[in-house]
Amino acid sequence: MPLDHAQKAKQNSYEDTVINYMSKENGHVIVLSDDQAFSTQLRLTLAKELGLSSPNMLTALLDPHQLLRVLREVTPRHPTPILFLERKMGGQDLSFLVNQIKQAYTKLRIIVLTTDVQRDRLMLLHEVGADNFIAKPVSANTLIEKMAFTLKPQSKLGQAIDKAKELLAQKHYPEALAACQKILEFKPDSSAAYLVIGDTQRALREYDKARVAYETAASSAELYLAPLQRLAEMYGELGDKAMQLRYLQKLDSISPLNVNRKVSLGEIHLSMGEPEKAEELFDKAVAQVTKDAMAGISSLSGRIAAIYADHDPAKAEKFLRNSLQVKGKFLSKSDIALFNQLGISLRKQGRWKDAIIEYKRAIKIAPEDENLYYNVGMAFAEGADFLQAKANLLKALELNPDVPRASPTIAYNFGAVFLQSKERARAAQYFQLALELRPDFQAARDGLKRARG
Repeated sequence: MPLDHAQKAKQNSYEDTVINYMSKENGHVIVLSDDQAFSTQLRLTLAKELGLSSPNMLTALLDPHQLLRVLREVTPRHPTPILFLERKMGGQDLSFLVNQIKQAYTKLRIIVLTTDVQRDRLMLLHEVGADNFIAKPVSANTLIEKMAFTLKPQSKLGQAIDKAKELLAQKHYPEALAACQKILEFKPDSSAAYLVIGDTQRALREYDKARVAYETAASSAELYLAPLQRLAEMYGELGDKAMQLRYLQKLDSISPLNVNRKVSLGEIHLSMGEPEKAEELFDKAVAQVTKDAMAGISSLSGRIAAIYADHDPAKAEKFLRNSLQVKGKFLSKSDIALFNQLGISLRKQGRWKDAIIEYKRAIKIAPEDENLYYNVGMAFAEGADFLQAKANLLKALELNPDVPRASPTIAYNFGAVFLQSKERARAAQYFQLALELRPDFQAARDGLKRARG
């Protein structure tokens, strides 16, 4: 769909922001990702869409251990680089790097790359210093837009906020407050303006006024963490543990994956003579760290299993079982793919009964997953138990009637099972579907003849 005039003007503005950053502000892009398609897309977007062809404008990394070295080399020449950081690489969660490098390089902008949009995880990343997020796959226009918004505000309001922050940083407190009042005349519910007002009043030690401003900022934007963080910090400085606790608890309810905050909450409860509450929070912190560590090990084992899948199904089975064992009590619906991989590895070894056992374990976790019932059905078919095969395929259809449309092979398999179950009319229906999806599917054509024969 072609862009209308307003959209085109916006896109031109985004492009100008990125071009200006790269060509006039001595910008530099670092990408830490094992997704070669994204790295190539980023390079082509800069070169073809924006005409930025300098060979030194982008540094691509595959090894997280190289990041700090590259930042040390790049920042003397390019003091405000922008980093595209893959959230997960090689089974390892790189979220911890965000806080680490943001503290060391305060002018660095970080865009986290992810294939999922789990709210709790994104809230934590934002809290520890991520400036923006990209959910892949992404178009070239969206990529440019994300870069532009990360580099600088794209609206007059955002620019006015930046000006107020600059006045605050220069300790021009009356001017900063006046700038914020002008913003509020234009946008009365501006959380960002109230946040700067709170920071200014706090710098002036007018703590009651700061509290009102921060709370207004928080109420104007439901998931805005910064004002609650400021309130917790302010009451910590004032030694008011009860109020500090109140705001830390609010933060924890919004962003529950922050382990360090849980430890801080436990520490406050302990100092207030509430050891049971403290221990509960410490236990939760340890459990979260353990869960994250187990997820990393499990993901790594799953990746190794995928490498073995076609070459050595028995080795793939070993690593898949290790992956599932490591997760233990933390198994969830996100692990269903591992069970499916394990089932396939077992079936390749002719162990269809063992595959069914693993699929049924997965069904206990995700009873509404139609693909699991399809896989159980195919395992029974491989064991020539077509009665059970048909029963499980019917259950898959009950959960999702469009399962056979997922691929010509799946449609063919439905036809084959129904043919073996003496349901010729139904078998013909699925062989016909397989041919609609792939007209040159000779096995489906032969199956259709047998069904009609």
